[in-house]
Amino acid sequence: MHEIWKKNLYAIFIAEFAVLMGFSSVLPFMPLFIKEVGQTTNAEAAFWTGIASGGAGLAMFLSAPLWGIVADRWGRKPMLLRAQFGGALTVVLMAFAPNIGTLVVLRIAQGILAGTIAAASALVASQTPQNKLPFSMGLLMVAVFSGTTLGPFLGGLMADSLGYHMTFLITSAIIFLGGFIILFVVNEKFEKATREQATSLSSLWHLATSKKLFMLLVITFAIFAGLQMTSLIIPLHISELSPQAMVATQSGVALGIIGLLSVVSSVSIGRLGERIPLRKILISSCFLGGISYCAPLLAGTVTQFVIFVGLTGLFIGGLQTTSNTLVGLAVPRTQQGMAYGLAASATSLGMGIGALAGGSLSSLIGFRPMFAVTGILFIIVGFLAIKLIKQ
Repeated sequence: MHEIWKKNLYAIFIAEFAVLMGFSSVLPFMPLFIKEVGQTTNAEAAFWTGIASGGAGLAMFLSAPLWGIVADRWGRKPMLLRAQFGGALTVVLMAFAPNIGTLVVLRIAQGILAGTIAAASALVASQTPQNKLPFSMGLLMVAVFSGTTLGPFLGGLMADSLGYHMTFLITSAIIFLGGFIILFVVNEKFEKATREQATSLSSLWHLATSKKLFMLLVITFAIFAGLQMTSLIIPLHISELSPQAMVATQSGVALGIIGLLSVVSSVSIGRLGERIPLRKILISSCFLGGISYCAPLLAGTVTQFVIFVGLTGLFIGGLQTTSNTLVGLAVPRTQQGMAYGLAASATSLGMGIGALAGGSLSSLIGFRPMFAVTGILFIIVGFLAIKLIKQ
């Protein structure tokens, strides 16, 4: 058993690295692709990017808890395979989207089918000894942030050199590769729930409204709403600062720096979480992250903007790793699928609302003030964490 959980963990690490690298490769140019497909202005592209991402987030919000129920009944490995292969298929189809409407529909389909981080988290949590969970979740977040570090950088380079369509096809192949690693390497020791713990819609509602989990879901929603409000407008703000810049590449560099620094903070927190209370780490990350999001307001050039945005990754890693670990520690193994399904639902709702708010607000007040809005939101989340999350 000791060796099995480690082998599974390292296989999931490699697979999620590949999958998240693939998914994140499209981030630097998605608003630009929407602008090209729809022949829109920057403001209109921001609006439709918010609609597409918001639709995907809301779709995942509705579907993730149901996938969690299926995971607790039939196993977490099948759900991870569904998320990876289903997500890869939607990326292939995006390459051939003839208009914005089709792209929005495909993003919604991706929201229903994908959700690899939640599926991988449930699988890791259900197979890992409790005392090793902070380490395992920290390592999983390293895979996530490493993939999202390299993905945007490669995606931006490929988009500027090979074009958007070819980049979609290459990244979908990378995602399929991650799915095959899980299919052939990971062996799940599935513990089916007892009759008392049997998963159903009523048990899902009971868990979601329980004191031990509800507060974590509120915090998770707020964190991801804040992150999504600004991430989608980074390419458009860069093109506004310097219309002649290689926008996709510069956006990839910014998102890559965020991912790299998130890796550093995830590794550190994976170790510190065994000695320092996770609640303290979460609260500190909220306040410091809020302050760091105000720095891009001072940027006068693309280089300054890329550096300031990238530095926020130091605290994004802390936020996501601690919140993800706290969810796993809040419930028994037999309810890990439901718990992470609910966490994915809260994440998706936050991302959906954040995307809609970011796209709509930025078209009214401009791109730069959105970073101040996000910074203030994270500081509010810090106070919420002090109030709602108990030691």
